[in-house]
Amino acid sequence: METSILNEHTHATDSSFFDPDIQRQIDARTNGFAVCKVQIGTFYCPGTAGPPSPRTFFIEWEMVFQRPSMAWLRLESYHKQIRIEIVDSTKESAHYGIIMKFNNIAEMTVPCDFREGYICFDLVTPPVFQKEVHYLQDGSSNKQCSQRISELCAEHGVVAPYAHHLRIVLCDDDDHHGSNVLARFQDLCPEICPLIRYVTMDARKEGLFDSTNLDYVDEWVKTLGDNWRAAFQVKALLNNGIAHTRDMLKLRPRIDSLISHHGSIAAEVMRYFVEAAANRPKAQPLQKCFEATLQRQLRRRQFIVPKGRFFCHRATFTPTRLLLEGPNISGSNRVLRKFQGYEDYFLRLSFRDEDGLQYRCTRDVDHETLLRDRVGKALKEGFDLAGRHFQFLGYSCSALKAQTVWFVSPFFWHPAKEWVTAERIRDSLGNFEGVIYSPSKYGARIAQAFTATDSSITLHKSQWKEVPDVEQNDILFTDGVGTISQGLADLIWKMLCNGRSDDEANTVQPTAYQIRFLGYKGMVVVDPFLSGIYMRLRPSMRKFDVEGKDYAEVEIASAFCSPKAAQLNRPLVTVLEDRGVPIQALLELQEKAVSSTRGAVESVPMRLNSLGFGLNPGNPRKRLDTPFLSSLRSSAINYVLRSIKYRARIPIPESYMLPGVADEGPAYVNMGYEDVYCLPEGKIFACIQKSGDMEPTWIRGPCVIYRSPVIHPGDVQCVEAIGKAPQNCLFGTLKNVVVFPAQGTRSLPNSLAGGDLDGDMYEVVQYGPLLDLKPQVPAAYPLVEPYKLDRRSTVDDVCDFIVEYINSDNVGLIADRHLIMADQLEGGTLNPTCLKLAELHSRAVDYLKNGRKVTIDELPRLPALSQPDWRESEQPMQSSNYRDYHESSRALGRLYRNIMLEENRRPHVQSGRNEAISSALWPLVQRRLHSHKPPTDQSWLDSIYAIYREELIYISTTYSLSKTPLSEEELVMGMILATCSSEGHKRERVFAMNESLSFLLRATRDSLAGEPRETYGQLARAWDAWIYSQRVSEDGSESQFGSHSFGLIALGLVLKNLARSHAS
Repeated sequence: METSILNEHTHATDSSFFDPDIQRQIDARTNGFAVCKVQIGTFYCPGTAGPPSPRTFFIEWEMVFQRPSMAWLRLESYHKQIRIEIVDSTKESAHYGIIMKFNNIAEMTVPCDFREGYICFDLVTPPVFQKEVHYLQDGSSNKQCSQRISELCAEHGVVAPYAHHLRIVLCDDDDHHGSNVLARFQDLCPEICPLIRYVTMDARKEGLFDSTNLDYVDEWVKTLGDNWRAAFQVKALLNNGIAHTRDMLKLRPRIDSLISHHGSIAAEVMRYFVEAAANRPKAQPLQKCFEATLQRQLRRRQFIVPKGRFFCHRATFTPTRLLLEGPNISGSNRVLRKFQGYEDYFLRLSFRDEDGLQYRCTRDVDHETLLRDRVGKALKEGFDLAGRHFQFLGYSCSALKAQTVWFVSPFFWHPAKEWVTAERIRDSLGNFEGVIYSPSKYGARIAQAFTATDSSITLHKSQWKEVPDVEQNDILFTDGVGTISQGLADLIWKMLCNGRSDDEANTVQPTAYQIRFLGYKGMVVVDPFLSGIYMRLRPSMRKFDVEGKDYAEVEIASAFCSPKAAQLNRPLVTVLEDRGVPIQALLELQEKAVSSTRGAVESVPMRLNSLGFGLNPGNPRKRLDTPFLSSLRSSAINYVLRSIKYRARIPIPESYMLPGVADEGPAYVNMGYEDVYCLPEGKIFACIQKSGDMEPTWIRGPCVIYRSPVIHPGDVQCVEAIGKAPQNCLFGTLKNVVVFPAQGTRSLPNSLAGGDLDGDMYEVVQYGPLLDLKPQVPAAYPLVEPYKLDRRSTVDDVCDFIVEYINSDNVGLIADRHLIMADQLEGGTLNPTCLKLAELHSRAVDYLKNGRKVTIDELPRLPALSQPDWRESEQPMQSSNYRDYHESSRALGRLYRNIMLEENRRPHVQSGRNEAISSALWPLVQRRLHSHKPPTDQSWLDSIYAIYREELIYISTTYSLSKTPLSEEELVMGMILATCSSEGHKRERVFAMNESLSFLLRATRDSLAGEPRETYGQLARAWDAWIYSQRVSEDGSESQFGSHSFGLIALGLVLKNLARSHAS
């Protein structure tokens, strides 16, 4: 089909002969189809219609063309998209484009008899709108400028936030000898033919989103101001495309009644209704969905927010829409803790493209104008939402990388009897005089207050002080790290453990924390020489001054209880290959990872058997296996193998990821202490202890150390670990950190991709085959001065920087290009072009703080059109048929081709109870519960399970990357199996999903455990819940979703209480 055409075309261009049949097909695609009308609207299915009944297309905006040459539909297979090109009737040198990616088309509808020449496009998200202007350059050559826009005209701008589906009416095909235009369209786009449905669909104008109806809804929402959380949900129905204005106004009496009679829980009921309405069957009326949700939710109990968390409302500005989400559980920060009880006035706002991914700016299309208009206007002027006006407040640096910021609506703060605004909050954070001339620095300093942290101990100003950094020959060795006494560390850990589960509290007590304190940020480690409750910080940790504070809280950004696993990745593999690691060694490591992944399947039941639960020592797996566990197993294996194939994520044995800290020995030597051991240059110390380890493990011998992202060949260095610490050192009690020397000719952390000690993570590798590296000098780039104004920065300047950053953040683009060019150029990462890219990458990473951007024009162009085969996308619809991939001979290509994947099928679980586990455990349970009988009234379990299931369904739909909810297997594993073109976006959704799941898991476990928390009562309740879950899972009804994971929670409590009983 299409691929063969491409191949023939490719070969033809390399020779003198070109197949005329192929040329005709390519010309047909290029010439396109003349368009009579472009109509934008929404689909509607009458409530009385059954599933087979056709929907109606409601036209909300249209453009009619008097001449066939004014608009064209073109197939652009190279870009996997359909483009509607419209000529501006007032200026024919200007064109407008409506672009639909193939993977954004959910369905296409054409009439059964082809007599009417229309195509309806049911789109997942709004199409891309562009304006293209052709103008003369240098007096003769014609140049085209493409610009992203949010609307085609002012009238379209009114409906664009709510209606985005298309109906295209094609002109008669007179130029093709009477051939039917729709038949020709079908012949020319075989790749999307499976999306076509042949149904005659009525189309009419209804004005569902005209100004009058939208005003009616806005006026109604404003009357709900006293219950803003409920008003937010009402607005979400409209903004998220779930309901049109007429349906909403029909629901108004019922929603008003809900709020007036059940005000305290109305918002929570509405939250579940929004989720249910978005996923209801097409033929189900909105009113019926509302009544069903109301009956379920009015009987349920409400969640209690755990310490240090709050329910966060979120919004997303896209080029055309304002989407609403939540509220979902989220970590708190310094500002939100101060205004506890007023969290509903704070909003987390993201700026994203229509597909939910970050804006991806290219050479060919100007996004800056759209960003200034859409993003810049919202930042500077604020916006109205559900009756409140929101103002830009600030951001955390990690959030800005994800194009996310904080907004706040002014409110009256009763404890202080004053109005709180965004400006007042920022002014209260500290003195930013030292960075006020640099907008990026000013924004980054404000960002410290918005880092997600946990509260801990409050210190008096007499309990801490600032001490000098350790420097030698202008080399800073303690960049970002201070110390605390053991007594203070104990108090912090005790505060963090309050409200945590027993399992979390029983982990290894940290000896290092990442903190925020007044204007300081960085790491603190336990100093055995400090007594009492005391902390020492350093000038390198102070980012701004906070004056007049006698007491201040130590905020914990991270507590390092255990080491993380070290893994290979594509940039690291490329550097290791260029530093002399044999490809065969990498292949063997990959094969070990694959074998270990598959072997983990066998080890789980064997481990359970070894715990003494009598689970058939002959063949425990056969006894324990269930359809759900089998599905979990296969999904997990597939997920890991895909990660190995497409990202080279290969676990490295005998290796750990640890936060870096400094040896405090030289600091004490500088204070006059004698006989203090100091780590020599080129040496490190690392002591590992995981939860359950009776004794720590000291790393000793040759190591490779690096910090991700690795890009320069010198970002990986060889060092020597000293093993067990000497008696007279300062770091002997430190665990799960890597200690760097504080002396020498260069700071070792700084040699590793420009690292420091304020929380950066370093990977320490002892795996033998990776240790024999050719020497390579670390990168050394000149210091780049921050961009500064000739006047004091204002918040508007920070807003301008945010817009520029979103438009010019090219870190990912540079990293991708570096990998490709390292594959194509002689010498790989050592090639001068790659070394130049490594320097540009270093500059781009620092752009967030110094305000100095790296433009796309500075990047060297790729030497070849073809790309290495390991660049092929996981998503079939993303890989172009026209793009030529060559077989890479480098390590990444060999690793990529060494993994063969099975088709990534969606998990499907049959119903059925697990009698094997129940039979095996019942004797042990009975022995401890004696004459326990399941209670006849299990309404308490019905209530707990209903709450659990509803929230699980909400999570499965909220965090899905598509309109298909996540499976129960994905939720249990804490993974999203669907592919995504942006790995960063997928990571964000997984993180947020797991945060919500963790909260739900803890709340459900606490409900099942009940009071009092003695072993007998917990075991009885947990066993009843396990049996209950088995009964629900076998009935095969809709209520089955959630029963398997609910059973695992109950089973975990059973095993925990059996182990506790056995130990006592």
